Amino acid sequence: MDKELYSYRKEIKYVIPLGKALLIREELDRLLEKDGYCAGGAYLVSSLYFDSPNNIDFAQKLSGVMDRKKVRLRIYNGNASLCKLEIKQKTDDRQKKQGFLISQPDAAALSRGEYRVLKNYFDTSATSLKAYGIMVQGQYRPAVQVAYDRLAYRYPMYDTRVTLDMNVRSTESNMDLFSSAVHYTPVMPESVVLEVKYSGKLVGFLSALFARFHLTQGTYSKYCAGRFVYYDFNY
Repeated sequence: MDKELYSYRKEIKYVIPLGKALLIREELDRLLEKDGYCAGGAYLVSSLYFDSPNNIDFAQKLSGVMDRKKVRLRIYNGNASLCKLEIKQKTDDRQKKQGFLISQPDAAALSRGEYRVLKNYFDTSATSLKAYGIMVQGQYRPAVQVAYDRLAYRYPMYDTRVTLDMNVRSTESNMDLFSSAVHYTPVMPESVVLEVKYSGKLVGFLSALFARFHLTQGTYSKYCAGRFVYYDFNY
C-alpha cells in the first residue's frame, strides 16, 4: 500500500438535467473511449469526507475562498481492498489531488478518528504525513458519506477525462464506508454532474459539444450538497 498518487489539472463542472445528460452521454459514447473501470457500465464511487469541528472546509467552499481543500477516503464498487485517502486542493479552476492507497483495516480505523494509523505510511508517502498534520491539528472527523454512479471517458490529448456522476446521494448518520446497508438520501435525483479535467486546454470538439447543449459552468460541490441536514440547521 505504498503507491503515491498525484494529479494537477484544470477542472470544470456542469450540473445538467437528466434528460439532457442522456443525450450528452450518447455523444460521449461516440467521441471518447470509456475508462476501463466502466467497461460494463457505471461504477459506484463512495467517499467519506472529513472536516474540522467548526467545518472549516465546508465554510470556505460556501464562502468562495479561492484556495481551499477537502480530505476524503474513497472506495470503488464497494471494493474494500482498494481504499484511497486524498487531499483535494482547489485554486480557482485548478485542482491538485494528492493521495495514497491505504489498507481496509487502516481505512476503517481512520473513519473512527484513529489518525495514528497514518504513521504506517510515513516512510512511503509524503501525502500521509501531510494528511496526518491536517487531521490531527484540525481535529478532523467524518462529516458525510457521499455515493454516486459514475461513467468515465478519456481522451489522450491534454490528459482529458470526462465523467458523468448520476444518482448522487448522501448520509450524515452512517460513516461506515464499508457498510452494505447504508440508507442514503437522494441529493439531486433529477440532475447529473458532468466534470471535465484536463491539462493545457479543452479540446475543440468537446468545447463545441458543450456549447451545442448550452451548458453553463458551475461550482458544484458534492461534499457541500451532501450535507443538507447540517446546512438546514446552521445556515
